[in-house]
Amino acid sequence: MTDMSAPTCIDLFAGAGGLMVGLEGAGFRTLLANEVHPHPCLTLRRNFPGVPVIEGPIQEFSGKGLLEAAGHEPSTPVDLVAGGPPCQGFSTAGLKDRADPRNSLIGEFLRVVGDIRPRAFLLENVTGLVSMHDGRLFENVLDELDGLGYQFRWKFLHAADYGVPQMRRRLVVIGAREGEAPPFPAPTHEADNGETLFDTRLLPYTTCGDALGDVPLLEPGEVATEYEREAETDYQRELRKGSCQLFNHEASKHRQATMDYYALVPPGGHWLDIPPELRKAKQGMQRWPVDGLARTITTEPTDFLHPVQHRIPTVRELARIQSFPDRFEFLGQRTTGNRMRRLGYCSQTQQVGNAIPPLLARAVGLAISTHWDCAEDDVRDRGD
Repeated sequence: MTDMSAPTCIDLFAGAGGLMVGLEGAGFRTLLANEVHPHPCLTLRRNFPGVPVIEGPIQEFSGKGLLEAAGHEPSTPVDLVAGGPPCQGFSTAGLKDRADPRNSLIGEFLRVVGDIRPRAFLLENVTGLVSMHDGRLFENVLDELDGLGYQFRWKFLHAADYGVPQMRRRLVVIGAREGEAPPFPAPTHEADNGETLFDTRLLPYTTCGDALGDVPLLEPGEVATEYEREAETDYQRELRKGSCQLFNHEASKHRQATMDYYALVPPGGHWLDIPPELRKAKQGMQRWPVDGLARTITTEPTDFLHPVQHRIPTVRELARIQSFPDRFEFLGQRTTGNRMRRLGYCSQTQQVGNAIPPLLARAVGLAISTHWDCAEDDVRDRGD
């Protein structure tokens, strides 16, 4: 049952819903989601049946229009507007300044924040945004936020510090309309460097083995929908909550020559470990380490190999490394070639790779809601 007293959230540039999963895990209630691509919208509607999904370019909607389309009273306050706008601009014609956020999708995010005036906003993006266009774009974004009257702070957050088995850093900007901006979440995990003089009380990083150990092994072309073993780690138990079957666990078919080539990559190794005379054009390929972190998950599954099998990962395995729960089902075509991408198709693997890891989003959401709870306690203590 939906908790109607929970803080409310609007998710812009929602993609497949990684931010929504995390924020709802932190206790937020999503009022609506906006996404331009139809294929991630299929995924959103499957996994968030009670949330209105507003499909189409954000440029076509005012803040009031979004709320009306979702059946939400525009005069009712909204607690949080969140989103990860793509960093490329939608308008680069003529002499328009690409460092002007008003000419970018980030500018559209700022516009909606200005329209709706939520209690707080959460903006996440690639770390490269800070240096894009010699840093002028990000400086201008901060100036726009200041002009909207929000107190804000920004930081690079490392997903592994919050239990995600992945070396993924994201830029996160948090702002508040009144009072101080919420703080960033304290890390819960750290590299396991053996015994230390002080008990930091942080958990060791979640490894790829911790994440995938209970997922059935598949030969190329095989499919599995059932678990074959019990969860063995806290991470596995967390991601299996509410799930009694596996979605999206289908292994791609490979030729024997391809599997023989993949076999040249050692455990935890990458394409540079292949003898130079045998290397193919494909570069950057990594075999996930059993006892370490994966590199940043991309939209291209051939960037990675299963830790112990000579194949690329399934969508479910990619989702595990991203910290999506097993109950989450991705819809649309499983993978796409370059031609389909150019035509605008957003496959399951693209949906996974584009998402913010839900566990990272949950940590940020909890930091925001805890900050509000503490502020309300202070008010009660003062008797205001």
